[in-house]
Amino acid sequence: MTFAERLKAVRKQQGYTQVTLSEALGVTKGAVAMWETGKRTPDYEMLHTMSELFDRRIDYIIGYSDDDSSPSGYKLLIEREQTDVKGVINRYLELDEQGRKAVDDVIENEIQRLNNTQI
Repeated sequence: MTFAERLKAVRKQQGYTQVTLSEALGVTKGAVAMWETGKRTPDYEMLHTMSELFDRRIDYIIGYSDDDSSPSGYKLLIEREQTDVKGVINRYLELDEQGRKAVDDVIENEIQRLNNTQI
C-alpha cells in the first residue's frame, strides 16, 4: 500500500475528513489532498505528528508495514528493558572486586564463544 492510500484509509478509519485532519495537523486542506493523491509527501516532523495523532507507527502510516499497532506499546517495552538493565547494573556495582572480575570473565568468555560460532 502506498503512503497516499494508507493516509486516506487511516484518516477515514479515525473519522477525519480532509478538512478536520488539516486543522488537526495545522496544514491546509490542499496539503492533505496532495498527500492523498501522491503529488506531495510530508516531511518527517509531519509524519511524527501524524503518528501521534493516529496512534500508529510511522512505518505503518507510510505503507512500509501492515503492523498497525500503537507506538506507545514499544515505548513501554523499551522503558521496561531500561529498568531491567539498570537493575543489573546496580547489582553489579554491589559486588566486591572478586565478584566483578568473575562477572567480567563470564561476559568475556561468552563474547568469544559468540564470535567463534559466527565465523
